[in-house]
Amino acid sequence: MDTVTGVFLMGLLGGVHCLGMCGGVVGLLTSALPIELKSNARQVLWYHLNYNIGRILSYILMGALFGLAGGLLSGFLQMSAFDLMLRFFSGVLMILVGLYIANWYAGIQILEKLGAKLWAKLQPISRKFLPVTRLKHAFLVGLLWGGIPCGLVYGALSFAMLSGSFAQGAFIMLAFGLGTLPSLLLMAGFSSKLSETSKRPIVRKLSGTLIIMLGVVSLWMPIKSLLLS
Repeated sequence: MDTVTGVFLMGLLGGVHCLGMCGGVVGLLTSALPIELKSNARQVLWYHLNYNIGRILSYILMGALFGLAGGLLSGFLQMSAFDLMLRFFSGVLMILVGLYIANWYAGIQILEKLGAKLWAKLQPISRKFLPVTRLKHAFLVGLLWGGIPCGLVYGALSFAMLSGSFAQGAFIMLAFGLGTLPSLLLMAGFSSKLSETSKRPIVRKLSGTLIIMLGVVSLWMPIKSLLLS
């Protein structure tokens, strides 16, 4: 399984986590719109699409930067050793994300606490555009909301760094963002029912288990290369 497919599936299966992290802002997104506009499903959809375009664009920008950083680091370090180390890290991080989503182990929150420092600066800015009254505000909220501390995003970014490429890192995070898109668009139309479903233990455990399996597959690749060397 290639990296792009893996991160897409991670985003898709991690949808239950996305609903918890972004569900609040999705619910607020159109709350301040006039009644006649809110009754127009097509207009409401445009607001949610603008929010998600901004959110996915933020992932793409971070992926490009992480990919570039990975390429620069591999130039300074022994490339094979750095690549192996990063592959181990990415696999372990994906497993930790799965454990977190399944509510079995919350160790990934250590990384989220580090990201909280950046979010502390972005959150006050994002609040200036809430409640959303214009399409561009929905886009800007999404762009800023991409910086919310999220282990799922960090797991995907580790694969972007592993690519060692500005363009490939951006493409990997585009795939991840598209994977998260269905759950958040569904949330726009079925917010209360979908939110309740995502909190069910069986749903979280199933999603978490599948992500753990993806992590094990990713982890096996560097282990196999070590065994064969």
